[in-house]
Amino acid sequence: MDYSFLKRRLRTQAVHKRSEIALDHALWCAQEVARRFRDLPLPENPVVSAYWPMKTELDLRPLMASLYAKGVPVCLPVVAGKDEPLLFRRWEPDARLVAGPYGTEQPDEKYETVVPNVLLLPLLAFDRAGGRLGYGGGFYDRTVARLRETGNPVVVGAAFAEQEIDSVPSEDTDEKMNFILTQDEIVKGM
Repeated sequence: MDYSFLKRRLRTQAVHKRSEIALDHALWCAQEVARRFRDLPLPENPVVSAYWPMKTELDLRPLMASLYAKGVPVCLPVVAGKDEPLLFRRWEPDARLVAGPYGTEQPDEKYETVVPNVLLLPLLAFDRAGGRLGYGGGFYDRTVARLRETGNPVVVGAAFAEQEIDSVPSEDTDEKMNFILTQDEIVKGM
């Protein structure tokens, strides 16, 4: 079954719903997510991939700063090519970010490339089975699939609780999340 039309419609609805979240609530949610992160089951010696927020995405910068202060390596995704998996470069609070494709900001090439074992993914919508509705480029699906070929990364959707829907349409190329981290709870996905 081709889910293209359904996913497009759900993306439009999800962007609209997320844009209605008040700024003061979004700031509070960012703090709660940073606090709740410590309750996730993480591997020994975690290397955490986060993301630099675009538009109304959940802001992980408080969590990134907290992890960095504790000595946990933090990295950000880098778009390597249109149909390629993402690369990850180390991030630090004073890292120089450059404009990437699709409105992203990413560390420039002077920062070390690393392989994360914990991935925090942005999303438009999620369901309780670990389904994730992204932006449609497939970058995270390709990346998670590649990382799962050689390891067991902890894949975590970072979201406002308000982004939950009953069911995300799933295709063969859609990778499920292990957990969804919201301001209210940690949802066990797959």
